[in-house]
Amino acid sequence: MKKPQVAPYGSWKSPVTSELVASKKVWLESIVFDGEDIYWVEIRPSEEGRYTIVRRTPDGQISDMTPPPLNARSRVHEYGGGAYTVGDGTIYFSNFDDQRIYCQKLGGAPRALGKSKKYFTL
Repeated sequence: MKKPQVAPYGSWKSPVTSELVASKKVWLESIVFDGEDIYWVEIRPSEEGRYTIVRRTPDGQISDMTPPPLNARSRVHEYGGGAYTVGDGTIYFSNFDDQRIYCQKLGGAPRALGKSKKYFTL
């Protein structure tokens, strides 16, 4: 057995780093109910902090709704505004990289609304 080493308080080397701890945690927020389905946002450090919209159906199936690299987050969200909503199975969300609004029907791919010209940034 390896002999323990003595080190001054707080200076020892640990295999448990803050990066390791933070990368394993997933945050949940912004719960939305749409009929019997439940939606929420997962903040995933393992995906560079990407905000993913997740859906749970009444039978317990859980699936990611927003595919990478889309990031359901907005600059308004940083000040307490919402980054997405759901109505009748259609998700509307802001993508962080381009700050455009996207629409995604169940079973479909997300599509940007409006024209693709320059967008407003804060």
